[in-house]
Amino acid sequence: MKILIFYTHNKGPLSSFFEELSLKLLKEGHEVTNFYLKHRKEHFKKDDLNIYGEKRKNFLSNYYNIFKIIRKTKPNVIISNFSYVNPALLFGYLLNVDRNICWFHTVYGHSKPNWLKVFNKKLHLKLADAIIANSKILKGELNTIYGYNEEKIYAIPFWTNISNYETEAINLPIKNDNDCLYIGCPGRLVKDKNHSIVIDAVSELKKTTDKKIKLFIAGSGSYENSLKAHVESIGINNDVQFLGLLSTAEMFSFYKHMDVVVLPSLNEAFGLVFIEAISLGTPVIVSSQFGSLAFIDNNEYDIKRFTFNPKSKADLIHKLEPYLKTAQFESSYFKDLYAKTFEKSTIFKKIEKVITKHV
Repeated sequence: MKILIFYTHNKGPLSSFFEELSLKLLKEGHEVTNFYLKHRKEHFKKDDLNIYGEKRKNFLSNYYNIFKIIRKTKPNVIISNFSYVNPALLFGYLLNVDRNICWFHTVYGHSKPNWLKVFNKKLHLKLADAIIANSKILKGELNTIYGYNEEKIYAIPFWTNISNYETEAINLPIKNDNDCLYIGCPGRLVKDKNHSIVIDAVSELKKTTDKKIKLFIAGSGSYENSLKAHVESIGINNDVQFLGLLSTAEMFSFYKHMDVVVLPSLNEAFGLVFIEAISLGTPVIVSSQFGSLAFIDNNEYDIKRFTFNPKSKADLIHKLEPYLKTAQFESSYFKDLYAKTFEKSTIFKKIEKVITKHV
C-alpha cells in the first residue's frame, strides 16, 4: 500500500513521532513518502523512506506543490495535519485517493477560529474518510462544532521516543544543587500556555519557605518578553531562568534535571510534554485541561494527585508545597503510568487499523 504523509519535518517531538510512524509502516511492508513545506527544496531518504521538501511560498504555490506530490506518488492513503489538511483533502478527493485521513491536533478553545474558518474547515472535513484525534475532547469538538460523523473519528494518543536521546543528551546551564527545588515549565511561550501562573506560584512559595526554589522555563514564543517583564516586576529575576528553545536531546536533559515539571496550559488537545516527562519518570503537576489525561485508567491511577485547575494559583501552590519537603512520587510511578497508557506497539496497531480500513 502506498501511503503519503504530510507533516512539518524538523527536530521537534511531533516531527519525530510522524517519522517514526512512517518507518514502522515501512517495516510492515507499506511504501511510505513524507512531504513538507519549508525554507528550501530537498529530497532525501531515511532507510527506504522518501522524504520530499518544497520551498514554502505563497498560497497558490503551496497548494500546487501539494497537488504535484499527490499526483506524482499516486498514494492509496493520505495522512495530513495542520495547514496541510485542507489542500490534502481537496486534491486527494479530486485525484481519487482511496482513503484520505486528517490528523487533528488543536482544540477549539486554543485557537478560537472565527465562524468563516469553522465553515471552511467543515467543508473540507466532509472530504475526509476518517479523522484521527489525539484526545476525546477533540473527538467531541469535531462532532459538535464541525459536524463530522462521530463513527469516523478515532481518538488515538501519541507515543514519545524521547528516551532514545539518552546517548545524545546535552548538558544544560543548570547547576546541580541538592538543597534547591528545581521546577521546570516547558512549552511555547504564548499566553494560552499560562506560564505566568507558575511564576506567580513560585513567587508566593518563596515568601513562605527558606528553601531555595529555581524555576526553569524552556521554550520560545511571542509572550517571552512579557513573561520576563513580569518576573522582573515581582522581583524574582535570580530565581527564574529562561532556557530558550531546546532540542529533543536538550529536553531529555531538562526533564532529568527537574524535581517536578509543571504544565499549566489553559487548553491542550493532547500534551506531548506530559508524556515526554512521565516516560522518563519525571514527576509532573499537570493542568486538568490536558487531553492526554482522558486515556489514563482512573481506577488504577488517581489523576487528582498530580493535576490542578490551571485558573487557580491556590490549587497549584497546594500541589507544589509538598515538594518543598520531599519528592511526592517515585520515578517508577510515572514510568509505569506511561507504559500502561501510551505503549508504542498498541498505539501503532490502532493507527494502522485506521489507515488500512476498507483499502
